[in-house]
Amino acid sequence: MKKVDIFPEALFARLIDIPMFTQIERSDLDDLPGICDLYSYEAGERIIEEGEISTSLFTLLTGEVEILKKGKEKNDIQINTLSTGSTFGETSIFKNEQSTATVRATELSLVMALSRDKFTQYINTHPRAGLVMMTYIVFGLLEKLRSSNELIAQDKEFLVSSDDLETLKSLFPPT
Repeated sequence: MKKVDIFPEALFARLIDIPMFTQIERSDLDDLPGICDLYSYEAGERIIEEGEISTSLFTLLTGEVEILKKGKEKNDIQINTLSTGSTFGETSIFKNEQSTATVRATELSLVMALSRDKFTQYINTHPRAGLVMMTYIVFGLLEKLRSSNELIAQDKEFLVSSDDLETLKSLFPPT
């Protein structure tokens, strides 16, 4: 990870293409470069580590990251991939608890970090922009929940059926 300095105009040019920021007025966006930190991550570098406490909301300005979850027998099971424009770490804005997954860059990625404290200050001084950001965060979390529910249903659907058990029984001599 390397901290990156970027001119406010260059950051603004990136933000206007990010879905969460497209509905925020220019006057409100102008204040973001001064309160955000920008980081460059090489492929393989971890941005968030499962089990550690993160206190920032992240926006992927360029690149790609994968979301990894520790399994019972395997570490780092990939559960999702996010590309330019995606946000992650939303829970850290609301709760001070351990991260539920690891986020790792899969290619050179530029990430904007907005700390919980600066986010709170920003939405209090820019309530219209804050409403847009909070709405985007809630809708993003709802989409992640929907996607997770579909995966859970798929996994449960593929459990061993009684027909499968009968087939397995035929493979072994009777006891």
